[in-house]
Amino acid sequence: MSNFRFGRNTPKEIDDSITNITPLNTKNSRNSIWRQFEKFCGERKYVFDGNTSTEKLAFILKDWGYNMKKVDGNDYKEAVIKTMWNVTAKQLQELYFNKFGIKFDPFVDLEFKGSRNARDAKRRNLQIQPEKRKTSSSILTLEEYNKILKIYNEDTPDGLQKMFFYVAGLELAWRGCEGVNVTIKHFKEESDNCGLPTGRIEYNCIFSKTAQGGSHKLTDSKWLATNTTDPRICPVRLYKKMQSKRGKHITTDRLFLTPNPAWREPSSVGWFKNSPVGRNEMGKWTRTAAEEIGIDIKKKKISNHSLRSTAVSQLAKAGVGEEQLIKITGHANTFSIKPYLQLDGDHHYQMIDKLRANSTAMEESNNKSTNCAPSALVQMSKNIVTTSPSTQTPVNYYNCTIINYNS
Repeated sequence: MSNFRFGRNTPKEIDDSITNITPLNTKNSRNSIWRQFEKFCGERKYVFDGNTSTEKLAFILKDWGYNMKKVDGNDYKEAVIKTMWNVTAKQLQELYFNKFGIKFDPFVDLEFKGSRNARDAKRRNLQIQPEKRKTSSSILTLEEYNKILKIYNEDTPDGLQKMFFYVAGLELAWRGCEGVNVTIKHFKEESDNCGLPTGRIEYNCIFSKTAQGGSHKLTDSKWLATNTTDPRICPVRLYKKMQSKRGKHITTDRLFLTPNPAWREPSSVGWFKNSPVGRNEMGKWTRTAAEEIGIDIKKKKISNHSLRSTAVSQLAKAGVGEEQLIKITGHANTFSIKPYLQLDGDHHYQMIDKLRANSTAMEESNNKSTNCAPSALVQMSKNIVTTSPSTQTPVNYYNCTIINYNS
């Protein structure tokens, strides 16, 4: 047993551990943005050293925020402008602190207000252009969703996986990239206190939002429940069928696997290869299916994330409150789900229909109240009297007489 109660890790080991938990694509993205910023500064002859004032740095970020461009000279989308400026400002802040011991905060300091305003002004200008505006993945109507489900045959490797993907993706409100990172370890058959199966499968993704590492767990588990109304699209049954088709040669724990083209052959090792479906391939699933059922994907942005948008919108339409919705989506607060609440034609018609019904009911109530008279004749006269400041004489504002119209 060690004589030391506490850990003995060196500062270098701690720094290496911090570096290792940063997702690889985050590192690559930060490096790519910084390289573009360096090229921009090279063209402008900007120099970064200990003598560069924070006023100069603020001017550089102001110039960068409004004038950054793609390699081909075109503008980025407005949301990209914010991301690139923020990443650059953060890296510049870290550079000056680590290298020169100079502290400043581009996100708060008044000196950098003009830089932040330039970034925001560029974004507002780009929002005018539809092609530069950030758009959420469009929802699928229930009719479109059901058409997609009918495309696939669960008695084939590709059809079985896609059937489960569309059912689970909707009922678990998966993010666009979540399916490609899902593993069999994220699912667990639920049992009651007596150890008997409940017919539900618990799902809890142990990865972070980007599903690339860490130990961030969802606040609440979600469940796949048996669909007794339509067993054909029962997620529990489809999941168990997928599990039964995983041959002994499968060593990867990824749920969605590459179909084996020779799966029908007697000598085949099974339905699937020992390799997961590629990210790019799986990313096209919903878009390709939507195009196959006749959706114009040039006019309607369809992606795997559309399943999540569809789930939130359909639940909201059914009357599920925002506090319950975030239990499904895994968001920390209700503000984050507002972009998912898309209004389709049917939902709009339902709201207008309720509005008309309420208006009609109010009109009928008013008519009934007007035609209803007191049970006895009432004659009442009221004289409201006040005093005029100038003349100090009584002024009679009105006489009010109430009569029984049934007399």
